[in-house]
Amino acid sequence: MTLLLIYWGMILAGYFIGSKCRVRKEKFSWIGTLLSVAIILILSTMGVRMGANKEVMENFHIIGRDAFIMTVVIMAGSIIAVMAARKLLGIDRYGEMKGGRAKHDPEIGCSDILQDLSSEETADSKGKSSQRMTILILLSVALGTIFGYLFVHKLFPDYSRFEAITGDAMIIGIGFLLFLLGMNLGLAGTIVNNLKKAGFLVLVFPVAVIIGTLIAAFLCSLVLSMSPKEALAIGAGFGWSGFAPVIITGQGYAVAGAIAFMHSMMRQLGGIVLIPVVAHRIGYIEATSLPGIAAMDIGLPLVESACGERIVIYSFSMGLVQTAAVTILVPLIISL
Repeated sequence: MTLLLIYWGMILAGYFIGSKCRVRKEKFSWIGTLLSVAIILILSTMGVRMGANKEVMENFHIIGRDAFIMTVVIMAGSIIAVMAARKLLGIDRYGEMKGGRAKHDPEIGCSDILQDLSSEETADSKGKSSQRMTILILLSVALGTIFGYLFVHKLFPDYSRFEAITGDAMIIGIGFLLFLLGMNLGLAGTIVNNLKKAGFLVLVFPVAVIIGTLIAAFLCSLVLSMSPKEALAIGAGFGWSGFAPVIITGQGYAVAGAIAFMHSMMRQLGGIVLIPVVAHRIGYIEATSLPGIAAMDIGLPLVESACGERIVIYSFSMGLVQTAAVTILVPLIISL
């Protein structure tokens, strides 16, 4: 909860400063580049931590297999649930309400057609930029993991010290990242209008993700060597590696706890990597469902980059509601 308050504070502080600088926003075009650099550095650090974790790497072939299957199925379940909710609510793949005038409507003027064409060109441009970002993210995570596996234990004989240092560095890095994001949103000045426009919809999609995740986790229990209770508790962790694995292991489910840890890492990293791809190929709101609770912190800049600032409120609510749900669902399910 303390970290959540810190992260909110950084976003609000950045937004306040950005809103005061809005009249000179052309001088802050460098913020987008700095955001991308910060994302790469943070994800590289996550890769190093994963590669340096001997338990994770040594058991990757067994625990990793089950965690990977669960991650793929749960992400698919989340996307399907959000897509179903989006279609029922009459929202298109770009997060806009359907029902606007068709392009063949004779009342549409030349300027309207040019605006539509401009929107399509912008979407294509975002898609190409997102693909480049995806490649950079994959490379940074892969190189970080290799470095962590090969060198960390040689450089840090006391692994706990390395874990503490990198953990603190990531908290500071994410705080800085969210400050920059808040400043970017403040400079744009559209978040309040987008929130009013979205209304209750910002709560519908996180609930859909929770339902889709739990259904997918239950289906995994039918084909993997774990009970429905274990699978549901793992899924209900929503990528929170510091909570769900600890609770599950503490209840005496050591293997399920290890799977929960690897699933959390895979969901966060995999979800973040796939945000641009899913946004471009499937839908903007669906992309926010991928990284679990990371949708409200490190995932936010990628959502803003791939989908625009209008979708950021959906991403933030995704992470916030899932974070609240984890603290209730995981202890409840695993104690049944």
